[in-house]
Amino acid sequence: MDLSDENQDSPVLSGFTHLADSTDPLHILMSLTNLITAVTLVLCTLKLGSLDKNDTISQLPLVITLSISLAMLVGLIIEYLLKENKELVGGIRSQIKYFQVIVFFWMWSLWWLNRMNYFDLSEWSFMILISVTLLTTFFILGVYHRIKLGRIEINGTSLLNRVKSSLKKIPIVLTGAEIEEIRLTSTQINNQLLTLVGSITVGLIAALLINIVNLDSGLITSFTTSIISIDVALLFSNIVASNKKTIIEN
Repeated sequence: MDLSDENQDSPVLSGFTHLADSTDPLHILMSLTNLITAVTLVLCTLKLGSLDKNDTISQLPLVITLSISLAMLVGLIIEYLLKENKELVGGIRSQIKYFQVIVFFWMWSLWWLNRMNYFDLSEWSFMILISVTLLTTFFILGVYHRIKLGRIEINGTSLLNRVKSSLKKIPIVLTGAEIEEIRLTSTQINNQLLTLVGSITVGLIAALLINIVNLDSGLITSFTTSIISIDVALLFSNIVASNKKTIIEN
């Protein structure tokens, strides 16, 4: 049977336009970003807890960070352990888009508060920077993905509108061809950014070798950390998605 003509249950993640499976690099990127961010929040919670014990900071940052980290960990654990329970996992995923916004702004808040020396999270500042970088990158890629899908028309209707309709209470069913187009678009976007970031990385290494810039500068160090984290995350997402798709096809 030709998958391009077969109707399939919509595997699009509620609130997003990428596929909720490990053959879509954007989904792998989101999962990796969430995992790294959850670990970062736990580490920051422990550090804030020790600062609070010494009465050096307000309890509010600790309470917020603890609440968000617990919510993320519970969500990740439930989704992993009960991944066969589609109804429960679907309920969790339907709230992800709202929770992602909260996490996004709080991670930026932690980064800013630490930078302004409101509290000292210097031992985990690189983890905060990586989390902020990946969260921001995923947000930008998500917006770009929507724009790309909006430009693809199938039978006079944009693929973006088809995706949105598949997430309604009475959803339409996406065809195999539409699902493959969503996956292909995600892969193309991932590859485009990977090429761009790879070029920046090569340029940065060359600049370091000929001493145009050096890592003694805090700005250069932060920029290098951000670029490398994006590069590694995109490469990892591509490899996992490609391998998973190969396994399924075979």
